[in-house]
Amino acid sequence: MPLQAMVTYRLDGQEYGNLAADVSPDGIFIRTFMPPEVGTRLDLTVRLPEELGGFRVDLEGRVVRVVSGSDPRKNGMGVHFTAIHATDTDAVRHLVSSIFGFDSLRRATRTYEIEGQ
Repeated sequence: MPLQAMVTYRLDGQEYGNLAADVSPDGIFIRTFMPPEVGTRLDLTVRLPEELGGFRVDLEGRVVRVVSGSDPRKNGMGVHFTAIHATDTDAVRHLVSSIFGFDSLRRATRTYEIEGQ
């Protein structure tokens, strides 16, 4: 799902800040002109926009895709989540609700069509 949120990540002792373009249950795409190599492990902090609760979520991830084409506005990296560190249960519930379509951690509110069925 599209997501415009500020993401900071730490790499080789430096901290970088960029905007996320979209998020899925498994990862996030971050716009950046200088993405690290595929396979790079990152510590990420995502600050959700106010309309999604404004929460801060700390994650670990691994770069699985790098886009660096002729249009620099589309360049960035796909990061697969490897761990989510949450100390605020309200943030987790809101994130799960927004991304997965659950109104609690137990009950789905959305249905998804399976391709070909």
